[in-house]
Amino acid sequence: MNKTIKGMRMEKPARKESSNMLMMTDIIKGVNAVLNPGKPEINWFAPDPEAKAAIHIRDGRIDKSLSNSKALYGGTIDDQNLKNVKVVAYDGRDGGIYAEGPGSKVTVDGAYISTAGNGSGIGGPSSGAAVKRGASMTLKNAVINTSGRTRYSTAAEENATLRVYNSVIWSHGMPFGDEIPEPTELMSTPPPALEIKGNTRTHCTMSNSQSYFYNTKIICDGWAALSTESSEGFVYLEANDCDIICTKSGYGAYSDPGCHDVFNNCYIDTSCMMGIVAGNSDMTFNNCKAECGTYFGLMHCVNGWQEEVAEMIINGGEIHTAAEAFLIKSHNALIDLKNTNIQSDKGILVKTIINDDPCTTKVTEDVYGVNVRMKDMEIEGDLIHGDSERTMWVELTSTLIKGKMENVTLAMNTGSKWVATADSAITLITDINTAQIDAPEGVTITAIASETAEYTLASGGKFVVTEK
Repeated sequence: MNKTIKGMRMEKPARKESSNMLMMTDIIKGVNAVLNPGKPEINWFAPDPEAKAAIHIRDGRIDKSLSNSKALYGGTIDDQNLKNVKVVAYDGRDGGIYAEGPGSKVTVDGAYISTAGNGSGIGGPSSGAAVKRGASMTLKNAVINTSGRTRYSTAAEENATLRVYNSVIWSHGMPFGDEIPEPTELMSTPPPALEIKGNTRTHCTMSNSQSYFYNTKIICDGWAALSTESSEGFVYLEANDCDIICTKSGYGAYSDPGCHDVFNNCYIDTSCMMGIVAGNSDMTFNNCKAECGTYFGLMHCVNGWQEEVAEMIINGGEIHTAAEAFLIKSHNALIDLKNTNIQSDKGILVKTIINDDPCTTKVTEDVYGVNVRMKDMEIEGDLIHGDSERTMWVELTSTLIKGKMENVTLAMNTGSKWVATADSAITLITDINTAQIDAPEGVTITAIASETAEYTLASGGKFVVTEK
C-alpha cells in the first residue's frame, strides 16, 4: 500500500520567554506559608551561626578566629594553597574547608575530610568543602565523607565557583527507612512530590554560582547526589567523566528554575530518577550511561508561571529505567533525543499526568506544551499523554519507534516509521505515506488529519483517518 495521507495544518503555540525568577527570600516565604503556616518563619538555607570550618579563608587569608583548629589533624597550609589536609569532626556545626570573599582563590591538593553529626542550613562552614560570596576553590584528590542530617560534602553559593578533580564525595545522612522516624524540621527531608527519601544532599550549587566536577565519584545514600537551589538568576553545574550514584533512595541531579546542568561521559546509577527538572531550567547529557530505579527524568512545575519550560537534551548514550523513562507532571517540556538507546522496563517512553501537588501551576491559555523530538533513533516505548491542559507534540526525524501513542500530535519526516503495538490515537500534522505506519492485526490507529479514509496496514492492523 502506497498512499499519501495529508496531515492537519496546525500552528503550535510559541514558546514564551520566562523571565520570572524567585529570590531566596521569596522561596522562604512561600514554603513557610504552605508548610509552616502561622508560625515563626524558618530559613532552612541559613547555616548554624556557630558553625566553624577547620580552615576558614576569608577574603584571601586564613582567619584563625573563625577556624576550628581542633578538627584539623594535618596538612601543609597557607592562605591560598592547601595540601594533604586532614579533618575529622563529630559535631554537626563543624566542617572542613570554607572560603568566602572574592579575594579567596584556593587550591586544595589532597584532602581527607570526615564529618558526622546533624547539621543545619545549606553550605556554609559546616560543609566538607564550600565556597561563598565570590570565592573560588579548586579541589583535587580529595575524599570527603559526611554522616548526619543536612550534612553537605560540598557547596557553592553567592557568585562562587567550585572545581573538583579526581575525588570522592559521599553523603550518608542519618539512618532512614520505613522503621525509622523521619526528621520533622522544615525542609530536612525531600518534599513528597519528589518521590524519594533521605535527609541530606551530597552537593548543592545556589545563587549565581558555578560548580564543575571531573573524574569524580559523587555518591549519596538518600535525597541527592548533585542538587541546585534558588539560582536567583543563573546557576551552572557540570560533571565530566564522573560516577553519579544514589545507593538507597535519591536523584542524581536537580535543576531548579534558572539552573543549567550538563553531564558529559558520565556513568549514572540511581536508586530513583537521574534528574528532576523544575520550572524554567535544563539538563544536557552527552554520551552518558544510566541505570535508574524509577525514571530517567521527572519534570514538574509548582511556581505558578505557565510559560516555564523544562528541558532535557540527550545526545547519544544508553538509558535503562525501571519505570517510565520520562514522567511529566503538569509542565511544559522539551525532551530532545538524538541517537540514544533508551529502554524502559515498564515499556513507556514518555508519560504526562496532571500534577496532584497543591502548588501545581495552573494553565489559563494555550501554552508551549510537551514537546518530544527524536532523531536518528530506533526505540521501543509508549507515548501516553494524560495532561488535558497541554498538547503533546512529537516530532520524528530519521527514527523508527515501536509503541502505543495516546493523545499525541505527531509529525514525521520521510525517513521515519512508527509501528503501533496497541490501539492508538493521534493527530497527524505532516503528510505521510501509509508505508510509514504499521500495526499488527487487531490493533487500530485512529488519526485526525485532512481527509477521511480507512486502510489495512501491512501487518494487518487498521488505520482509520477522520478529517477535522
